[in-house]
Amino acid sequence: MQAKAYTSDPISVEATPLTGDFTRADIEVHGLDHSGESFEGRVFLNNPDADESTELTLDNGYAGSFYIFGHGGCFGDVGHCEISGQQRAYDPRQSHPLLPQTKAVRATEALRRAAAQGEDIKVTVVPVLDPGIEQPDTEDIEDVLKFDHVSIINYKL
Repeated sequence: MQAKAYTSDPISVEATPLTGDFTRADIEVHGLDHSGESFEGRVFLNNPDADESTELTLDNGYAGSFYIFGHGGCFGDVGHCEISGQQRAYDPRQSHPLLPQTKAVRATEALRRAAAQGEDIKVTVVPVLDPGIEQPDTEDIEDVLKFDHVSIINYKL
């Protein structure tokens, strides 16, 4: 079952760093909300029409997947799931379990191929819910994918 997908505006990337001799390239998704349902985030490059049935191949722009183990909503007392202010530097307690996450997808070959097509790269993230898990009857499922921004990072040795 697919929720609402995200497609970026074209991300302008300098062609030289991506067509050069880099050893690794990642796509990072920052500030992911994981308070809702669990899902697989399938990342495609230069394929804005990708959906849950798109074959996971480099020819289709598939770069890789990340996985969110969602909390399925909040069932605690009032305020239990509200993320409080910044944790102090030497506070020995664990951070709040609902702080946003960052996921990285190692996408070296997919980024090389996308860069060869031109300087603009369009990132599409398709959230796919597990069909074997009964999902709640809410429209919240459509908006399961919530995050702040996407970065492309390459490494050269």
